[in-house]
Amino acid sequence: MRLALSLAVLSLTAACKQRESSPAPPPVREAAPRQPAAPPTPRCQPGERTCVGDDVVQCKADGSLGDKLDACKGACRDGACVDTCALQDVELIYLVDNKATLYSFDPKKLPADPFHRIAALACETTTTPNSMAVDRVGIAWLGYHDGTVHRASIIDGRCSASGAVPRGAPETFGMGLVTDGPKATTEKLFVAGDAETGNGKMLATLDTSTTPARWMPVAALTVAGNHPELTGTGDGRVFAYFPSPGRGFIQELDRATAKPIGTRWTLEAKANHVSAYAFAHWGGVFYVFTTADGSSAVHAVHMKNGKQELVLEDLPMVIVGAGVSTCAPLLERIP
Repeated sequence: MRLALSLAVLSLTAACKQRESSPAPPPVREAAPRQPAAPPTPRCQPGERTCVGDDVVQCKADGSLGDKLDACKGACRDGACVDTCALQDVELIYLVDNKATLYSFDPKKLPADPFHRIAALACETTTTPNSMAVDRVGIAWLGYHDGTVHRASIIDGRCSASGAVPRGAPETFGMGLVTDGPKATTEKLFVAGDAETGNGKMLATLDTSTTPARWMPVAALTVAGNHPELTGTGDGRVFAYFPSPGRGFIQELDRATAKPIGTRWTLEAKANHVSAYAFAHWGGVFYVFTTADGSSAVHAVHMKNGKQELVLEDLPMVIVGAGVSTCAPLLERIP
């Protein structure tokens, strides 16, 4: 009996010690009351038509995007397809100076002041612009000295997503948009800059449909001259301005071979050194913006007869980039 009682006491003592050493179960926490989900923010007004890229889309009753109604061949604006060349002021020349200020330049206003200040660009870069082109939907493509390419609106100068260095491209290059042929509404962004190997220059296209954009070589430039700027026309022609010798010259380039074709227009105005330049075609006239020997000016060169004239001088800004869409007129306006 005593032995049995002793064993019972030992068993009870061991059970108590085991119970004491076991951690207490965590307190039960009451679940927080579930908050009702916030209703989704409507992306558009119910029933209205809106643009998603170049597509017209119908908005659903809850404000979300619904079915695609139309795929625009030109561009989509305010829920409708429009001819890209019908966009406001898309046919003007656009300029950027060395302080990253965007301007429009309306040749129709000459001999009065053709400049209109749009905005100071605030693209995400610490460097300044080097070149510019403008497409048919009113987007300015800007090349900067750090090799990045940015998009900005010609309406208010607002930059879109951060720029990136195009794959395979040199750090700086000239730019110009060119239609794919006479009466075409599609276009390519032609560029010219240093070749990947050697000391030569290369004509290429920049594929902006990829992110980052992609440099696509066309052919080596055989024209002797410093880094050229480019401009294109609505009938599919590519022209280059070379800033030397003197005040430089203008030369058409074969878009498939980069070889010089047609007339060479040598600028008659004297200059020892062109330090900044830009170039655009509008209405049968080349407008050449140069800063040479400390003075900024605009010269006009007429394609038809080669006539040259000093349009403006002693400009208060240093123009480093010019862009004109292929919506610009091809022929000289009637006097």
